[in-house]
Amino acid sequence: MRYYEIIKVKETGRIELPIEHAYEIGLVGGAYFLVEIDTDLKEIHLERIALPGKKLVEIELVVEDKPGVLAKISGTLGRNGVNILFSESDELEGIGLGAIVAVVDTSGIKITLDELRDELESIPEVKEITLKPLD
Repeated sequence: MRYYEIIKVKETGRIELPIEHAYEIGLVGGAYFLVEIDTDLKEIHLERIALPGKKLVEIELVVEDKPGVLAKISGTLGRNGVNILFSESDELEGIGLGAIVAVVDTSGIKITLDELRDELESIPEVKEITLKPLD
């Protein structure tokens, strides 16, 4: 269901949503949201990524842009108990590479983050990797 509200922004830049709508979308303490800000259009978009209690890590990869690479990466994550909550990929034009950004839940991970990095780096098509735990 879609709701429309006129909300006055606080002096601190904070926005308070009506509590009944906040709870419906999972806007509770400890939840994680992706905030998309478009300064040209003067718009923001919020998307809930995870409810409280998750251990989130942002993964950034530069990979060869060819079929099957994403399947190898997601298979590695899945085998190790890592759940993909959000991902986005884009072609790096003209150089045969692609960029992948993913937010994953490592609450059920079976190995350490260093071991996960090593496994992802062992995929021949992976050229660069960054793992960043989110707080």
